[in-house]
Formats: sequence, C-alpha cells, structure tokens
Amino acid sequence: MHEVATDVPAALAEIVDKCLRKKSDERFPDARSLLRALEPFQPGQYKSDLQVDASPYAGLSSFQESDAARFFGRSREIAAMVTRIRDQPLMGVVGPSGVGKSSLVRAGLVPTLKQSGESWETLVLRPGRQPLQALASLVEGFDSPTGEPTQESLNLPDRMRLEPGYLGTVLRRRAQREKRHILLFVDQFEELFTLVPDANDRLAFTACLASVADDATSPTRVVISIRSDFLDRVSEDQRFMSELSQGLFFIGAPNREGLRDALVQPAALAGYRFETPDIVENMLEHLATTSGALPLLQFAASKLWEARDPARKMLTLASYKALGGIAGALASHADSVLSQLNPQQRGLVRALFLRLVTSERTRALVTLEELQEVTQDRTEVRRIVDLLVGARLLVVQTGDGGTTTVEIVHESLIHSWPTLNRWLEETQEDSEFLEQLRSASKQWQLKGQDGGLLWRGDMVAEATRFKKRYRGELTKVQQEFLKAVFDLEARGVRRRRAAVVGGAVFLSGLLVVAGIALLVIRESRNKAEENAVVAKRAEKEAKDRLAEVQAKELERQRAEAAKKVAEAETVKANTQVEMTNEELKKKNDELELAIKDIEKQKRAAEEAQGRAEESAKAAKIAQGEAQTAQKHAEALLKKEQERVRRLESQFGSTVIDDLK
Repeated sequence: MHEVATDVPAALAEIVDKCLRKKSDERFPDARSLLRALEPFQPGQYKSDLQVDASPYAGLSSFQESDAARFFGRSREIAAMVTRIRDQPLMGVVGPSGVGKSSLVRAGLVPTLKQSGESWETLVLRPGRQPLQALASLVEGFDSPTGEPTQESLNLPDRMRLEPGYLGTVLRRRAQREKRHILLFVDQFEELFTLVPDANDRLAFTACLASVADDATSPTRVVISIRSDFLDRVSEDQRFMSELSQGLFFIGAPNREGLRDALVQPAALAGYRFETPDIVENMLEHLATTSGALPLLQFAASKLWEARDPARKMLTLASYKALGGIAGALASHADSVLSQLNPQQRGLVRALFLRLVTSERTRALVTLEELQEVTQDRTEVRRIVDLLVGARLLVVQTGDGGTTTVEIVHESLIHSWPTLNRWLEETQEDSEFLEQLRSASKQWQLKGQDGGLLWRGDMVAEATRFKKRYRGELTKVQQEFLKAVFDLEARGVRRRRAAVVGGAVFLSGLLVVAGIALLVIRESRNKAEENAVVAKRAEKEAKDRLAEVQAKELERQRAEAAKKVAEAETVKANTQVEMTNEELKKKNDELELAIKDIEKQKRAAEEAQGRAEESAKAAKIAQGEAQTAQKHAEALLKKEQERVRRLESQFGSTVIDDLK
C-alpha cells in the first residue's frame, strides 16, 4: 500500500495492508481491534510519548505542537479546521479569552496537518509592539538560495511597508522550492490593537498577511487567533476583513464531554486515574459557569498531579480538597507565591504585574529592559521575574534579535486572581494614564524628542496630579518625557509672568500720564466754569434788553393791527349792505320764473290726463270686442268636436286617424 500511495503515512498503510491479507488469522480479529489501531490517526489523537512522571497537563501554559499527544477534547473542531483550511487560504480562529484558541491551532491543527501525509512548514509569530519587524525576523533569508540574510533583507520592514505583496511572493517561492505547504500562524492577533498605536503600522501588517492568503490554489495559508471582543477592530482594513469574514472559525469553551476528556484522558495516558468520580464531576460543575474554563482546568489538574499518589497511581480526593477545588487553585497558588516574599518584594511584584496588564485588561508584551526600569535595582527585578517564571505566573521569551520579552502566562490569571484585580481597581486611573504616557513617550523618543509631541493644556494638569499621587517607578524615557513636558509648561508660565509684569509697568505709566492729564483737565474745567458764569450774566442782560425792545415793538404792532381791523370792519359793513340789495333783487327774479314754470307744468298735466281718459275708453271698447271673439271661437270649437264624434261613430277611429 505504501509503495502505491506514497503520501499515506507508513503506519496507516500497514493497517490497510493487514486488512487486505488473505489469511484470516493475519487480519484484525474484530472491529474493536481495528478501531483501536485507527484511533491514533483521528484528528487530535496521538500515541503516548510522555516521559516517566512527566505531567500530562499543560497548567497555565498554552499547548505547543510537542504537546499534541496530551491534547484532548477538541477532535471535532480539529477535523472541521483541517477541512476548512484546505479550501480557505485565510482563517480566523475566534473566541473569548481562555477558550484555548492558541492550543487548538498549535497542538491540534498543526500536528494533524503534518500527520496527513502532506509536507507542511509552520511559521508562528505574535504581532508584539513592532509587527512588521516580527514578520521580517520570521522570513529573513527566505529569499536567498543559501538561506542567509542578504543586503536587501536587512531593511525588510520598510520594504514590506512599501510592497505588501513581497511577503506572499517570498513564502510562495519557498513553498515551491521546498515542495511543501506553508502555514503562517499569527497568534494573539489582538496585540495589533493593544500594543501598536500607529494605524499605518497595523494596516501595513494586515496588507502583508492578505498578500500571503490571496489565492486558494496557492500552497500558503494564514491562520490568526483573535479574541472575539476584538473582532470588530479588524474592520479598519476593509479588504482584509472581507477576506477574513469568509474563513471565520468560532470556538467556545469545550462542552462537558470535551472537558471530561481533557481532564481524564491525559491522566489515563500517564497510567493514572481519579480516586472517585466525584472529583471529576465537581470540577466539571465549577467549570460549567467559569470563563476561561480550559486553562483553569489544566492548572487545577496540574496542581492535583503534583499531589498525586504514585503508589496507587491515583489523583486523590484529599489532594483535591486541600487544593481548594477549581475556584481556589489559581488564586491560592499566586497568593502562596506572594506570601513567600518580603513587603518590598511584594511591592515590586505589584508594580511588575500592573506593567504587564494593559488598560483594556489584556496581557502586555513588555521587554525585560523596560521592566528593569521599574526600579533602580535592575538585578532585583531580574531575580523577581525569574522567581515568577519558575512559579509559572510569568513567561519569558527571547526573540531572534536577542530581545527578551516578559508577559503573564495566561489571561485567566488577570480575571481569576482577586489580588491582581484589587491592584488593578486601585490603580485603574493610573493604569489608563500610564498607557497614554507609555505610548506618548515612545513616540516622542522615536521622533527624536520632537517638542511638538509634548503634552499641553489639560494633559499637563493631569500629569501633575499623576506625579503627586503615583508612588511607583517610571522608565527613563517616561521620566524624561514628563520632565520635558513640565519644563515646557514652566517656560510658558515664565513667559506669561513676564507678559503680566510688562503689562503692569505699562499700566503704571499709563496711570501717571492719566493723572497729569486729569489735573490739566480740571484746571481747564474751572476756567471754563468761570467763563460760563460771565457768559450767562451777559446773556441774561442781552435777553432783558431784547425783551424790552420786543415789548415796545409788540405794542406798536398791536396798535396798527387794531387800526386795520377797524378799517376792515367799516369796509365789510358797506359791502354787506350792497350785497343784500343785489341778492334781494335776484331772488325776486328767480321767484317769478318759478311761478311761470309751475303754470306751464300744470297745463301739460291737464293735457296728459285728457289723453289718458281717451285711452281708457278705447281699451274698454277693445276688451268688449275680445270677449265677443272668444265666445264665438268657443262655439265653433264645440261644433267641430260634435262633428268629429259623429264621424267616429259612423266610420270608426282608424279612418279618422288616416284623415288626420
């Protein structure tokens, strides 16, 4: 079989060959035996390769590709993802925090693809604070036949910013050259929005990813894992969101049976079992209403494993009760780590954890160098970080460029550790301000300490209040940024003070000049008042003289007027006498004419009355003649009607109608 189908795994080909053998004793004795032989080839099923006494649980850490043998509870999702990725070049694994997105891809999808018989190469990265640099570090040297970095690859981030399609070209060339498929997995995709403030950097990064997954027939695939509450942020790149929406793969917490498999099967893989079913059922009951159930299960199970009974190969009920169950496992572990530290160290742990959580309550990826600036004792910071890494509360990674980054081991610690939640609540206002300060100071440093990027106005007042209340340590860049902000504000205050002093001096001089002018005005006003008195007196005398002249003139005018009135009255009386005689004569003439008209009208009326009487007589005669004619007509009509009746009686009505 393997010689015919070379792409089929040798072990699977051997099972098929065994099923096809002629002799029955060489074949599988029953279906159960065949099923048991095929189980390792199901998605998510692997043979045990655990070392003796190695923990079968991942704790708070994500499952890696090497953990595929102990990754249970996601068989159905893995099979669906394998089918989807063959047809969809871009796939987004979406779900809430703590649901196991990273583990599903790393320990589920990737090993299953490689087990399928096809040759797959997996490239894994996280965006971090410099996503283009992360991409460049991942593919550095891929475009070189020798695999060594070339002079052109030294400036890959800038090239990918200008030519987003370059990344897709490089990966497709490598896939064709190596005769394999390439899967680019971008884990914790939400870091692109929580850690990268520049929208242009985000758009350049998504454009590069789109160039890798722009063809379903290409041997390259892109998978991203992103928290569901950040999915809407992806829409700032409409093209990328349009492509991603066709390949969204939503996952939730495993169902009860999936959680049971993730709890029981790893223990069975190591040869252990739970002392009583009540332990499993109690754990499942608590996880049913708990967000981030999978990591909490893994952590509680790993702590239970540490307290196992090796002699009986059991995970005991007493150990589970001592642990405090699911609810108390994570908090009790973190608090137990804190209890071993002195007050100064606990204060440093508090400062570190607050720096490792963003204002949006997500994990922050922070360089070790930046963390060491929290306090002046850099050695103590490194020692505390190592202690927390050993306690599986923090994880440290070193990139290709030698940069060491630190982050909280899992986001479930942010939500399930009451102590950390109390710290975050106490410093919520400071946390938001620190996030702004971190971003602003970083931009200020990258732009060569450009004074135009310094805060002004309300932000200066807020920074002043923050400085008074904050008791933690700031990084060197943040301290320099705040100092520059306060210096700029102080210079502005000095300029304003100088302007106030200059204004006061000018105002004083103006007041002196105004005082002198006031004295001059007062003198002028006194003289003007004296002149006004003299003028009023002269005016009064002139008015008195004028009044006398006017009185005399008035008397003279009155006398002349009386004389003219008397003359006018005399003329008027004479005129009225003359007019009275003429009017009387005229009235007599008019009366005589009226009498003549009346007599004339009387004669005309008498004539008209005579004519009316004659007309009345004529009308009376005509009326009599009319009455006589009417009587004659009625007699003729009656006679004609008699004739018609006689004819009808003799000849009938038909003849009469014809005659008519």
